[in-house]
Amino acid sequence: MACRGRGGPGQPPSAALSPVSPGSLSASRTSAHNICMVSDFFYPNMGGVESHIYQLSQCLIERGHKVIVVTHAYGTRKGIRYLTNGLKVYYLPLKVMYNQSTATTLFHSLPLLRYIFVRERVTIIHSHSSFSAMAHDALFHAKTMGLQTVFTDHSLFGFADVSSVLTNKLLTVSLCDTNHIICVSFTSKENTVLRAALNPEIVSVIPNAVDPTDFTPDPFRRHDSIITVIVVSRLVYRKGTDLLSGIIPELCQKYPDLHFIIGGEGPKRIILEEVRERYQLHDRVRLLGALEHKDVRNVLVQGHIFLNTSLTEAFCMAIVEAASCGLQVVSTRVGGIPEVLPESLIILCEPSVKSLCEGLEKAIFQLRSGMLPAPEDIHNIVKTFYTWRNVAERTEKVYDRVAEEAVLPMDQRLDRLISHCGPVTGYIFALLAVFNFLFLVLLRWIIPDSIIDVAVDATGPRGTWTHQHPHSEDKVEDSGKCKTR
Repeated sequence: MACRGRGGPGQPPSAALSPVSPGSLSASRTSAHNICMVSDFFYPNMGGVESHIYQLSQCLIERGHKVIVVTHAYGTRKGIRYLTNGLKVYYLPLKVMYNQSTATTLFHSLPLLRYIFVRERVTIIHSHSSFSAMAHDALFHAKTMGLQTVFTDHSLFGFADVSSVLTNKLLTVSLCDTNHIICVSFTSKENTVLRAALNPEIVSVIPNAVDPTDFTPDPFRRHDSIITVIVVSRLVYRKGTDLLSGIIPELCQKYPDLHFIIGGEGPKRIILEEVRERYQLHDRVRLLGALEHKDVRNVLVQGHIFLNTSLTEAFCMAIVEAASCGLQVVSTRVGGIPEVLPESLIILCEPSVKSLCEGLEKAIFQLRSGMLPAPEDIHNIVKTFYTWRNVAERTEKVYDRVAEEAVLPMDQRLDRLISHCGPVTGYIFALLAVFNFLFLVLLRWIIPDSIIDVAVDATGPRGTWTHQHPHSEDKVEDSGKCKTR
């Protein structure tokens, strides 16, 4: 269901509103689509993008669409694997360059991706994350092959530093002829439109979601004789781990009954270990390391307060999961976070040690004085805000819209690259597009589309699992189901 805008306590936040251009997406269902989700980030790697792709795919399968996922190999996980409901995942043998993102030359991935797109009869390529090189490669190759494209941006970027300038220029090229773009918050939409110089009419806002049945309160797991602050985050600079290292000693000194449980892994873990060692807080600060997604709820229900110290965030599913478990949320006021929860369920702070300490002290005071709602009451409020079924329905409308659009011929695509990306960058990427097209022609001559075997679909009508595995070595893994309630 579409959520209402922020209007008072208990009302859903504005990020859950329908796409920005009401009526621009057709409400009528046209037909089932063959969708390929592409990203460097997928299971067994854990994170918001990975969870988003999996849950969205499960719900789209339930709604009768064919969905496959393409990502790179993770360790020994290579080839084809099957997840719940016959969700087929291709783990490609591409080399990882940095932070789970593959190295790219554009052309090296074309033979593999083209073979998969033809074999699976894909009609829509849905790429995820600006950080994913494979996602951008897939968009580029899809347009060369005449396929429709959708891109979901899960992140926020700046405009001043060198890395942001280069990434934004790449995004401008990648999205200039993408059919439709989805952002997870209005702040994210504004950021993406400015970064990539996009027409706002082709950008929709569809938020993330959380399954309330996976994140339920359990007050009996909490120790009321102490106050427990939960942090579940990657321990990297962008997630504000340096701020956390300043908060812990200051508040632990002031509140002897305050404990921290920190879940997550990353290069900044060493800073937290040094803080714990320097201030002798081994009995009050627990570092759990990397968590499986199925274990996150069991960690959250042990706490009273959830702390998010992110320096940039497009949506932040972690605070929704924490609130669904009945925790009071204290978070930095950055990116799309103010859109996610109503003011009665979150204390927003500036991204500084002083402001976050004040926010935590306010939450501690409310907890001790009995001013906070009961965990079950918080859960009952949050569970009405975001559902994966609603996300899938709205994404389906995007697919229906782009499926009706005509594919640009090569000459018009080149003209758009040059006019949209500038005389230098435009001509460079127009030349790359020509080379990519010639490479595709060569591949079609060597291995024509007609001789590529057509994959046997693992799902039947309405997403039913048929158990018809085209490869005996494929593995079925039970990782969950469509989160619809």
